[in-house]
Amino acid sequence: MNTFLNHSLIDFIQASPTPFHAVANMVTRLEAAGYQRLFERANWSVQEGGLYYVIRNDSSLIAFKLSACKLADTGLRMVGTHTDSPCLQLKPLPEINKSNCRQLGIAVYGGALLSPWFDRDLSIAGRVTFIHRGKLQSKIINFQRSIALIPNLAIHLNREANKGWVINQQTELPAIIGLGLSDEQFDFKALLAEQLSIEHDIQEVELLDFELSLFDTQKGEIIGINEDFISSARLDNLFSCFAGLEALLNSDNTKNCLLVCNDHEEVGSCSTCGADGPFLEQVLKRLMPDPVIYNRCVQNSLLISTDNAHALHPNYPNKHDELHAPTINAGPVIKMQPIV
Repeated sequence: MNTFLNHSLIDFIQASPTPFHAVANMVTRLEAAGYQRLFERANWSVQEGGLYYVIRNDSSLIAFKLSACKLADTGLRMVGTHTDSPCLQLKPLPEINKSNCRQLGIAVYGGALLSPWFDRDLSIAGRVTFIHRGKLQSKIINFQRSIALIPNLAIHLNREANKGWVINQQTELPAIIGLGLSDEQFDFKALLAEQLSIEHDIQEVELLDFELSLFDTQKGEIIGINEDFISSARLDNLFSCFAGLEALLNSDNTKNCLLVCNDHEEVGSCSTCGADGPFLEQVLKRLMPDPVIYNRCVQNSLLISTDNAHALHPNYPNKHDELHAPTINAGPVIKMQPIV
């Protein structure tokens, strides 16, 4: 077991509670390795042996290394991942005052398993957009400390709890962040403005909008009697982002290599920064505007889409085909989509 690599993965996940933070953390490593940012609104001038990256929406990233080999002749060795994970997002108008508690309205993002979010120490992170000194800006924030909780109903008030129940997302998921009388004004944007001041030393802002999520503040761990497992939130799919970045940074200079980390996979990938959107194609066509060179490159390229596979659960063995059940720590899994 590569202990250093595993702990580095856990640190990366802990520092990346949202896709915005994941991209920012990958950019830090890329720039430390000499990668230069390309802006989509500007002209590009890329060179043989160059190291480059492109960001879209602050939540998707493409980084690539160009060797001396012609793209049309050898293609690209590509790894595709996604930066988003199922989570609980804050609604656009989140403030709720009820029963002398201050709460935040929650919307479920992706195919989240809801029950594990109850009784967790939660914090808030994401991107806020505002006007400062007449200029439109966006910044990422991370409260880091535990400031929210979605409490379960006590067993004394719900004797049937252990028999299972359907969670009402509208009424049971609002997160409690404090106490306050029902007739008191609850200004969530003022709280965000204060956090901007703390993290970025920016004051006197007109806060316009935000894209914020709850996250569990408990850090990932290596667990098991022989340290067999990594237990962490957002392994789907920050694990692959981390592994893809490691592969790119440690690749030699003999091949053209590319890493693409898309947002919005958990909700269909159809956005402009999603895998089903035009991001990768548009970047590749800017590198190869000649359609013949582009087509030759595509035919000589290989893209591996990397994600997590569901291993055989010892308590639910009947949930897998016994001849095709992925085994934990037994190597990579190849997913196949039947043609129908």
